[in-house]
Amino acid sequence: MELRPLDDSHADLLTSLQQQEDVWESIGTLPVSTRDRGDHVFAIVEGPVALGFAGLVKSQAAGGDDFELLCALRSEAQTRGMAKQACQLVLGWAFQTAKLERVIACIDEGNQPARAIAGKLGMKELGQQKPNRIVYVKYREAPAESRAPAPPRVRQS
Repeated sequence: MELRPLDDSHADLLTSLQQQEDVWESIGTLPVSTRDRGDHVFAIVEGPVALGFAGLVKSQAAGGDDFELLCALRSEAQTRGMAKQACQLVLGWAFQTAKLERVIACIDEGNQPARAIAGKLGMKELGQQKPNRIVYVKYREAPAESRAPAPPRVRQS
């Protein structure tokens, strides 16, 4: 699996996802023209087949100027662990390339699969948002060289 920048060639993919009830309920309108807003959305591709999209869109859901993690897959690809893998790739890009300090996700309370993925990604519950959505957050970890050194080990004789 790989991520490729979402562009006009993915219009059929977005149309098919928008007609999928679970995607419409979770995300609503899809990021057709994200480049204009500064969002970073990628097509999830396996071989020559586009299976969905994942990325970061501007959001003020947590009271700040954050990027929110989104992911949507065609129904035939949803049970293969691809959403988690795609989200891991997006988070890696967000923290290593874009140098974001944090990424949020706003997930419907009833969307247990998405909430489970957020937990597996290391996202922590930040709080409730109306209507019936939970905000999760993941912070960028400090690089190893800037972390405080570990205390010296005491050797017992």
